[in-house]
Amino acid sequence: MAVAIRCLAILCFLAACLISNRAMARTEAMVGGPCRYASFPGKATIVSVGPVPPGDSGNFPPTPYPPLAVTFTFAPDAPVAGEPDAPHAFTLANGMPPGLRYVERYGLAPGSVLPCELRRIRHGTCTPVLYVFPRIDAADYFELERP
Repeated sequence: MAVAIRCLAILCFLAACLISNRAMARTEAMVGGPCRYASFPGKATIVSVGPVPPGDSGNFPPTPYPPLAVTFTFAPDAPVAGEPDAPHAFTLANGMPPGLRYVERYGLAPGSVLPCELRRIRHGTCTPVLYVFPRIDAADYFELERP
């Protein structure tokens, strides 16, 4: 009887270790998310559109089109502490600069004013600051396809 109780105790202990190891493995495997952002609506004004400066072309993967540097300023609808009054670079979701056809498709011309939303991270380890343009598909990679 005592041997049976010891065996049962050992089995319970091993089962508990197995369950906790699986739970730990699940939590350790998650990297990055889930993330939560605070959103600040506003407007973006396109400041400039032009060729990427020669020294900057090494900051992103090569493109099959001449890349364009697009800069914009962001004006929130309500004041946002710490929002710099400086130009920001517009890039596609993968970090690549757009090309001429993309700029034309989405109307990214100097002086254009577009709805934009500043998102600042509040929880998690994702990208800390995002500028989201509701009318622009930043994952529209049609220029990567051969014409």
